[in-house]
Amino acid sequence: MSFFNTTEPTVTIRMTGYMSYGPTTDGIPSHLLENGQAYDVPKSEAEWLLSAELAERV
Repeated sequence: MSFFNTTEPTVTIRMTGYMSYGPTTDGIPSHLLENGQAYDVPKSEAEWLLSAELAERV
């Protein structure tokens, strides 16, 4: 599953932590990447999540 709107190549990762993001007007993020779930994310985002130890490659 992917919530990202980009033409950048994607990488599949499995979250080992939680991360929320996206525009918000009421203080609640529009998206949540949940622990244990697999997502297709842009390569640059995957590199950040992996380096922060929030995800692992699938």
